[in-house]
Amino acid sequence: MSKTSNNSSHILEMRFDPNVITHLGIQMYSTLPPVISELVSNAYDADATRVVVRLNDNLEEKSIVIEDDGHGMSFNEINEKFLIIGRNRRKSEGEKSRSGKRFVVGKKGIGKLAFFGIANTIEISTIQNYRKTTFILDWEEIQSQKNTQEPYHPKIIEDQIKVSKQSGTEIKLMKIKRKTGFQARNLATSLAKSFQIFDEPDFKTEIFHNNEAEPIVVNNDLRYEGFDKFIEWNSPWSEISFNQDEENKYKNYLEKIKGSLIASKEQTVPEKMRGVALFSRGKLVNEYSFYGLGATSFGYSYITGCLDVGFIEDFSEDVISTNRRSLNWETDETKFLEEVLQFLIKKFYNFHKTKKENDKKKKVEETTGICLDKWYENLPRHERRLAKKIMDQIIHAEGLEPQKAINLIKYVQDSYQFTSFKELAEEISEEGFGDPHQILQLMKEWQLIEAREFYKLAEVRLETIKKFEQYIAENAKEVPIMHDFLKQFPWLLDPRIMSFEDEVTFSKLLKDKYPDNDLEIENRRIDFLCQRFANSVFIIELKRPKGKISHKELDQALDYVDFIRTNLGNENGAQIYCYLIGERLVDTRAVQLKAQAYQKDGLVYIKTYQELLANAKMYHTEFIEKYENLKKLR
Repeated sequence: MSKTSNNSSHILEMRFDPNVITHLGIQMYSTLPPVISELVSNAYDADATRVVVRLNDNLEEKSIVIEDDGHGMSFNEINEKFLIIGRNRRKSEGEKSRSGKRFVVGKKGIGKLAFFGIANTIEISTIQNYRKTTFILDWEEIQSQKNTQEPYHPKIIEDQIKVSKQSGTEIKLMKIKRKTGFQARNLATSLAKSFQIFDEPDFKTEIFHNNEAEPIVVNNDLRYEGFDKFIEWNSPWSEISFNQDEENKYKNYLEKIKGSLIASKEQTVPEKMRGVALFSRGKLVNEYSFYGLGATSFGYSYITGCLDVGFIEDFSEDVISTNRRSLNWETDETKFLEEVLQFLIKKFYNFHKTKKENDKKKKVEETTGICLDKWYENLPRHERRLAKKIMDQIIHAEGLEPQKAINLIKYVQDSYQFTSFKELAEEISEEGFGDPHQILQLMKEWQLIEAREFYKLAEVRLETIKKFEQYIAENAKEVPIMHDFLKQFPWLLDPRIMSFEDEVTFSKLLKDKYPDNDLEIENRRIDFLCQRFANSVFIIELKRPKGKISHKELDQALDYVDFIRTNLGNENGAQIYCYLIGERLVDTRAVQLKAQAYQKDGLVYIKTYQELLANAKMYHTEFIEKYENLKKLR
């Protein structure tokens, strides 16, 4: 056979309405992924085991080449099948591929027009039984015949020439309309979202970009690349708990639906993948959707999935649309399918929501050390309902990250001691805390109220600080005075301490073990205060305001720590700390270095009365300044 067609007696003929190509080719397939999807689909139906896509954009003119090792086409098949637009191959050739191994994906006979959506010139080389035919489809030539009734004759380049290869097809797209470069990874991901055939053992698709030696191998998992999978359900949906009516209505039907539903943990699903996609015979028939479900809750943005509903091919009507983006949902059969999908997705959503809430609550309790149920029990009965309502809404808020939930719960617990906070929370809770922003609004409102509460508190405490200053100046000659004063106002030792319960057993043990009757009065301690907090014991030795701290006091403080640790017995892991409160350290280098070393080891800390006084003044003055600033911003 001759290589060119100029003198060939063979003619290829394509009869069509150019407007059909404009509508079904250019308008439906104006981007790269759906075009390549159609060509991959054709290769699959041709029993190909390998498809290679080559994207070339490193030269002045871009091109795309798609090769497959399928059964190819004879010259007659090109004319009688490929060049006939709208031919329903399933009616003429049956549901199976030529080998009988696959259900064919293609049906309507218009996918072959896809390449005109992105290219003006298409060169097709196809081999069958060692005979190769190459021809060109040119969009500009097709357009030039728009107003004639004449058929279009593609230019034949090779007319059934004998070759060494048995079969296969190569399609080259040229005169690409696209201006930007190709993104091979994005194309691979798009293909993975359009098919469920890439994990079949006898079908492999690879994408090469320019001169890259290693291809991207397309597989089904690419669609979920980068997902933080949290929950996955797979058919036959054993996780579903049915009531009797649901079982009678949906269970048997659900057994026909194959696939999986997935929920992410922290990151929401990309918008285009939210919902569930439907496939038939391995190819997309409905894009991601919630199928009429009122998916207004933020929690639905974590859900995606792919389901195979191949049984729709047996419906009484053809419900697959031309562009395969959506089924026809207006038939009785698809309406019931929609109802079943709503049921399945809603069950999965509720399961995911409950699991996420339980995990969030567990993380909150582990991080904060707050057992919420125990905290509720310790509240007055009339306050429990509101406290639980607020905490539940924080945990249940779907758009609230775990760390933010942790911070809010700690904040609420700290603030719950104030009556005005509870009053404000009660007022806002009447509208509910369904939206995280409502909880944040509560915190914002409370910020000003809290500042006002602390403003009042700070004013009172500043008066107390003046009294403290007076006792320091007088050297607190009466032992009970400073002891009782600091027990009553422990925030002078640390502004965060709201109350002080002296561990009298430890205090007595220390006084019996370490008497100071032999010291001069001015160097005697006022008393011991011992405080338990969580897994720690704090020993606070109050020296007189003019008492100096020397080697002896430092070493003795270290002895206190060892002594109390011994008396704790089996309480392994408890931390013991000693604070020495006095006028100042003895002014020698050796004492200074020893004090620094003890503090670095985290065992003995030195505080002066002047430090306590200055810190207390600064801390409470800041509350007053904060409140004044908030009032200005209001």
